[in-house]
Amino acid sequence: MAHKPDEQLNRELAEARTKVTIGGKYTHYKNPDSLYEVKELGVLEANDEICVIYSSLRIKNKPTFVRPLSEWLEIVEWQGKKVPRFKKV
Repeated sequence: MAHKPDEQLNRELAEARTKVTIGGKYTHYKNPDSLYEVKELGVLEANDEICVIYSSLRIKNKPTFVRPLSEWLEIVEWQGKKVPRFKKV
């Protein structure tokens, strides 16, 4: 697979930064008492997908997680309601 040009990836990252705050604190819909901090945005090398890099603020020595931006921004159904997967606090 050919990679996207750097200029395009940089545009996509800049657009993603308008939707996700680096250093921002977020909750996950399944456990709103747990906080996660966005560390950075990155590009998944395998397919050039923009990803959110984040970690738990509740658990010490928790691994760093990577999730596709599309999933991070997704609206999901939970307990009969449509809610964001992650919500900024």
